Amino acid sequence: MTGFQLHLTTESVTQLHPVAPLKVDESESLAAVLQKMREQKVGAVLVTKASHMTGIFTERDVLQLMAQQADLTEPISQRMKRSVVLARRCENVATAIKKMAAGGHRRLPLVDANGQPVGMITAAGVLHYLVEHFPEAVYNLPPTERSSAEREGA
Repeated sequence: MTGFQLHLTTESVTQLHPVAPLKVDESESLAAVLQKMREQKVGAVLVTKASHMTGIFTERDVLQLMAQQADLTEPISQRMKRSVVLARRCENVATAIKKMAAGGHRRLPLVDANGQPVGMITAAGVLHYLVEHFPEAVYNLPPTERSSAEREGA
């Protein structure tokens, strides 16, 4: 097992620089949630009811709203994703990265042993972790040519 694999399978997801999650109540309007996302400069919110997480709402959902010209007065509960892929504090870095890659997720809510949201793992946090722990592997990558047909963006 290489040092790279060893770190990924032995270190906790808490090493992935989770950020404090922005939580909103599921009764809040889309307009109010969008305002909070803009003010806090976040790309996702955790939707809760009586402090229990019931869903997630991301900037991808915002794009769908705009394309559908949605009514921004409706509650966030009508547009959030109820099926949420989570990371648990007891999991390792490799597990979280696999979950993100498998589902194409750029964020994973981090929950404690009671299922309460305590953080948000982001793709930027994973990248920061990789650069921090494996700088030789990251900084010594050979340059690659980018085709003019390739587009930037997710």
